[in-house]
This record gives sequence, C-alpha cells and structure tokens, in this order.
Amino acid sequence: MQNIKVKKLHTDAKLPCRAHSTDSGADLFALEKTVLPPRGIAKVRTGIAVELPDNTSGLIWGKSSVESGGVKVMAGLIDHPYRGEIIICMYNLNETPFIFEKGQKVAQLVIMPTFYPGFEESAELCETSRGAGGFGSTGKH
Repeated sequence: MQNIKVKKLHTDAKLPCRAHSTDSGADLFALEKTVLPPRGIAKVRTGIAVELPDNTSGLIWGKSSVESGGVKVMAGLIDHPYRGEIIICMYNLNETPFIFEKGQKVAQLVIMPTFYPGFEESAELCETSRGAGGFGSTGKH
C-alpha cells in the first residue's frame, strides 16, 4: 500500500485518516469553525494539501453523518497535479445555519484510478440493451 504525502498548511490542520483500515474514504476535518448559512454555500478549509499518485484523482465525498443532517458536498474533484489547499464546498439544505466546529469531520477523500482518453467525434455509437434509456427508464420498482 502506497502512502500519500500530506502537507500541513496550518499548524492546527489534521491529517486525513480512516476510522477503519478498510474504509474507502479518509476523513477530512475542518480547520476552523465555519458557518453554512441557511440554503447557502460555504467553503470549509482543511489546512492540508496532498500529493496524489500518478494516474489518480481525489474525490471529495460526503459523510453519511453529515449529509443525513441536510448538508451536501459540492464540486468534489482533486486533479493529480493540484498542490493547493483542499477546500470543501458545502451546501446547506436546511432553513437554519449549520456549523462545522474546528476539527469536526466534514467529508471524506477517496483516491481513484484515473484514465486520460482522448475524445473523437463519431456519427454512430454501438448498440446496447439499454440504449438511450435515461432517468426512470428502468421503472420505479
């Protein structure tokens, strides 16, 4: 298993960690108290930067303990060469403010393999059993 280098950009920052060794995501923590306004967006600083391995990307994914309270992660992708602070964009679905306290778990970081294909225009695509079936195409049951 390869370790990922993490740089603390602030002395109070906490390194990502997994509660269990087999967890897919590593918890990310709030650097400072952050208030999400009702039905609004706020950026939660982590105070860390990471060096992702070649051919990987970092996905910022929600934590069920946070998202079940009506707070959602938005725009969560870290490209391999990015070396800046991980800042988590959060949306509050509630009518009341939501507060992340300093050191609180906010989201999780999932490292995934990344492919870099080119794209070419094509007049036709191969046929599949699903075809163009989209939203609701498999029924409600």
